[in-house]
Amino acid sequence: MVSKFAENGDFDSSGFIYFLYYWRKPLIIITLLAIAASILFSSPLFINPKYKSTVILFPVATNSISKALISQQSGIKEDVLGFGEEEQAEQMLQILNSNKIRDRVVQKFNLMEHYRINQESRYKNTRLYRKYVSNVSFRRTEYMAVKISVLDEDPQMAADIANTIAELLDSTKTNMQKERAVRAFKIVEKEYIHLQNEITGIVDSLRVIGKLGVNDYESQSEVINQQLAIALRNNDMSAVRALEQRLEVLAEYGGAFLSLKNTLEFKSEQLSLLKAKYQEAKVDAEEELPQKFIVNSAYKAEQKSYPIRWIIVVVSTLSALLLAILVIIIIENFAKIKKKSLTIKLWSYDNLAIFDRKKPHKERKEKKATVQEEKVPEPVIEKKPEEEVPPVPKHEALKEIIKEENKKTSESSQEQSYNNSEMKTYYDNSSLFGIIFKWWIHIAVITVVALLLGVLFSSPIFITPKYKSYAIVYPANISPYSDESETEQMLQLLHSKDIKDSVIKQFDLAAHYRVDSNFKYFYSTIYYEFGQNVKINKTPYESVDITVLDKDPLMANNIVNAIIDYYNKKVRQIHNDKYLEVIRMYDAIIIKKQAHIDSLKHRLYILGTEYGLIDYDAQALEVTKGYLRTVMGATSTSINQREVMRLKTNIEEHGGELIELVESIKNEAQNFSMLKVDYENTVRFYTDELTYANVITPPYPADKKAYPIRWLIVVFTMIATIFLTIIIILIIERYRHQFRIKK
Repeated sequence: MVSKFAENGDFDSSGFIYFLYYWRKPLIIITLLAIAASILFSSPLFINPKYKSTVILFPVATNSISKALISQQSGIKEDVLGFGEEEQAEQMLQILNSNKIRDRVVQKFNLMEHYRINQESRYKNTRLYRKYVSNVSFRRTEYMAVKISVLDEDPQMAADIANTIAELLDSTKTNMQKERAVRAFKIVEKEYIHLQNEITGIVDSLRVIGKLGVNDYESQSEVINQQLAIALRNNDMSAVRALEQRLEVLAEYGGAFLSLKNTLEFKSEQLSLLKAKYQEAKVDAEEELPQKFIVNSAYKAEQKSYPIRWIIVVVSTLSALLLAILVIIIIENFAKIKKKSLTIKLWSYDNLAIFDRKKPHKERKEKKATVQEEKVPEPVIEKKPEEEVPPVPKHEALKEIIKEENKKTSESSQEQSYNNSEMKTYYDNSSLFGIIFKWWIHIAVITVVALLLGVLFSSPIFITPKYKSYAIVYPANISPYSDESETEQMLQLLHSKDIKDSVIKQFDLAAHYRVDSNFKYFYSTIYYEFGQNVKINKTPYESVDITVLDKDPLMANNIVNAIIDYYNKKVRQIHNDKYLEVIRMYDAIIIKKQAHIDSLKHRLYILGTEYGLIDYDAQALEVTKGYLRTVMGATSTSINQREVMRLKTNIEEHGGELIELVESIKNEAQNFSMLKVDYENTVRFYTDELTYANVITPPYPADKKAYPIRWLIVVFTMIATIFLTIIIILIIERYRHQFRIKK
C-alpha cells in the first residue's frame, strides 16, 4: 500500500487515503481498543478521582503590632491594613512549606492512615511527605496573593485541609514571632525596672540632701548671697554668721544636689522613652493580630478535578492511531525493500540495457550488438525423447532479446506518459476551475442550502439572543497590597467567591439560567454559567471592564451595578474587620493609659492637699525666703515661721517625687494625646461609608443584541460548506479518473 505514494518522492494524498482505506479494519480495531482501554484505565477502578479546593489570601504588610499601632516615633508607624509585598508573599510561601504546618496537618487529619500508608514501612515518612507534596501545593498568583490548592479523594477533606492550612498560618507565624518578642520584652522589662530603681535612689538622695537644708541650690544661693550683702551693710553680725553657716551647707552639698537633680531629669526622660519601648515590647509579646487577608475560602467541590478522562481518552486514542499507522508504514516499506533485494539481478542484461539508455542511440545499438555476439549464451532447448529438435540460429535469439527490450521501453514510455498526465491533473489550475465549472450547479445549490440553514440555525429559534451591558471603573481609596497595582488588586477582589455568591443569590441566577438546584453538579454548573456570561478584565489603560451578557437587557444592567455595589461592600468589610481589631486594641491601651494618668494625678493631688506641694521651684524659693526671714517689707513677727518649717519639711521629703510626677504626667499626657488622635482616625475610617470604585462608564440596558452575530455565522457556514464541497468533488473526480484508467 505504500506504493501508492508517488514514485518521485512527492507526497500523494490519494495514495495515503488509499493506504488508510486498505488498512481500515486494523486501524479501526486498534482505535476502538485504545478508546476502550483508555476509558477503562482512566476509570475509578484504576485511578482514584480527586477533588480540588483552594484558598486565596494576601500577606500582611507589618510584622510588629506595636509599630503599627502604638509607636510614637516619626516614620516608624506602619499601616496595619496594608497588604504585603513580594517579600512578605515569599515569606508566607516559605512558612506554608514548613514542616511545622505540614506536621500539624498530618497529625490533625491522620493523613498516614488516610493516604493508606503502611505504618510499619521503613520509608513511611518519605512516602507520606511525597503524597502530601503531590496533593498540597502553594504558589504566588499574578496579583501577589498566595494560592493554597489541595487535592483529595474526599471533597470535604480537601476543603478542610485547605482551610486548616490557612488557619495554621496565623498560629505558626505568631509563635515564631512571639518566641523572639518575649525575649525582647524580658530584656526591656529588666532595663525598665533597673532604671526605675536608679531614679528611686536619686529621689531618696535628694530627700536626704533636702533635710540638710539644700532644696534648690540656685534659688537658695541667690537669696542667701543677697541677704548676706544686706546683713553686712546693716552690720548685723549675727545674721552674717547664720548666713555663712547656710552657705557652708550649700557649698558642701550643693554640687551633689545639682548632680542628682540633673541626673534625675535625664533619667526621667530616659524612663519615659524606655517605658514606651516597654509598652511596645509588651504588646508584641502578649497581643496577636491575623497574619493574612483571606480573599477566598475553600469549599467542598462537587466535581472531580483529576483525572480529566476525556483528555486521557483523546490523547491515548490519537497516540495509538498514529503509532499504528507509523508501524504499518515501516512494515510495508521493509517488506517492499526486502522483495526488491531478492528479485533484482544486478548483472543481468536488462540492467545493463537500462544503464545504457543514457548514451546516444547509435552508440547504444553498437554496444548491444557486441554484447549479444559475445556474451549472450545459446538458448537451451529441451530435447524430446522421440525426436531431435533442430538448433536455433543465433540471430533468431538476438531478435527475441531486442524485441523484449523494445517492449519494456514501450511500457516505460507509457508509464511516464501516465505520470505526466497525473502531474498535469494535480498541478494545472485550469483543470481545477474546469472541475468547479463542471459541478457549479451542485455547488450553487449546496451553497444556497448552507445559507438557508445558517440563517435558520442562527435565529432565536435555536440560539437565544443575549444583550451586553458593561461598565468601566477605576479603583479608589485603596492602596496596593504588595507589588501589584491597585487595578490588579481590584480584579482579584472582583473575582472573589463572595461577590459571585451574592450576585447569584440576589438575582436567583439558578432559576434564570435554568439550573436545577437538586442537580448533582449544581454549584459547578452555576459557576460555569456565571463565568460564561460575566467577564471582568483589565483594559490597556489600567481600568477594569465589567461585561455581562444576558437574554434580558435590564437584568444585564442590574448585574453590573450589583457587582460594583458588592465590590464596595467587600472592600469595606475587609477594611472594617481590621479597623475593628485596631479599635478594640486601642480601647484597651487607652483605658490602661488613662488609668495610669489618673493614678499620677491622684498622687499629685495628695501631695498638694496633704503636704501643700504644688510648684516645687516657686515654693522652694518662698520657703527659703521665709526660713531666712528675708521677705521684703516683712518683720520677723509677720512671718508664719511654723508653716514655713512645715512646708520646708514636706519639700525635703516629697520634693523629688513632685518633680517626677510632674514630668511623668507631662509625658504621659503628650503620648495619650497622640494615641487619641490615632484612635479617632481609626474610628472615623470605620464609621465612614466609603466607596472604592470610580465609575467612568456606567452600565445601561442595551437595545440591541450582542450575541449571536448572525452574519458571521452565515458567512463562515457558507465558506466552510463550499470548501468541504470542493474537497468531496475532487475526491470523486479522482476515483473516476482512476476507474477510467484501470478500465
